[in-house]
Amino acid sequence: MIVGVSPAIRRAVALAERYARTRLPVLVVGATGTGKELLAQHIHERSGRSGPLVDVNCCALPRDMVESLLFGHRRGAFTGAVDSSIGHLERSDRGTLFLDEVTSLAVEAQGKLLRTLETGEVQPLGASAKRRLDLRVVAAAQDDIGRAVTTVRFRRDLFQRLAGVVIELPPLAARLEDVLPLARHFAALQGRRLEAGVERVLLNYAWPGNVRELRLTIERAVQLADNGTLPASALAESIGLGGTAPPEAAETSGERAALARLCESHEWHGGEIARALGISRTTLHRRLRELGLSLRHGKKYHFVPRRAEQSEPIVASTGHGLL
Repeated sequence: MIVGVSPAIRRAVALAERYARTRLPVLVVGATGTGKELLAQHIHERSGRSGPLVDVNCCALPRDMVESLLFGHRRGAFTGAVDSSIGHLERSDRGTLFLDEVTSLAVEAQGKLLRTLETGEVQPLGASAKRRLDLRVVAAAQDDIGRAVTTVRFRRDLFQRLAGVVIELPPLAARLEDVLPLARHFAALQGRRLEAGVERVLLNYAWPGNVRELRLTIERAVQLADNGTLPASALAESIGLGGTAPPEAAETSGERAALARLCESHEWHGGEIARALGISRTTLHRRLRELGLSLRHGKKYHFVPRRAEQSEPIVASTGHGLL
């Protein structure tokens, strides 16, 4: 299930549903824990394709087996190939191939994958003939995919082939309108409801682990409260028990809170904030984006967004989880 009220989530879902029934490849870009796999499931379930969704974590493909696992092999193709094996691409025929963490794919396999996507044909290792596939690809990458391309860790032509439609999933800190709807949903899944007064605890935290961290926080808090509600104290303690943020993330969270306080003191006026910091407005806007803050949303950093209270959240069911 995909839950959210923010413009970013509404746009992501709208794009996913608009292009789900096309053959265009989709590239989902976002940090860890933002829900890339869930959006891929959403696209597949609305694609109308009869085949399966084949989920491939490119980080987990052994370097010496990557071509065999992706493209398959015939018996005797290499030492130890005692039986023939169907690769992930063939298994996704008439379905959807989801390439998660695609920038981790070994360079040796990137060229062969590009040829397969261009021709629609796959040739297993040791096979003398190619097989035509009805293949739809959804790939996912973190925000540094541009760096991977410029440093030649990832082929530019493969990136262009995968990026038929690019859907961005911003970090949770950049779409605070979604925090409370998500928290309420996760609490309901645990048979609980949020008590009054939890908003400040939930909205004053930067959520470096994104939606995944929020879900785990709610699940931990359930064990800290005895009745059918979740109080602010249980949520605050649960956040502290998480330990998901490395030291540098904690420092970033502190900087974010300090900058937000400064923005509030200047009523989110960009020119005044930049002058107070002694930096240009361009530098200010770049740092705000890096920290998930927005002058346009202003005080929504500290207070419950009115839109989050009054708007019905978008709820797109996938049957697998929640974004």
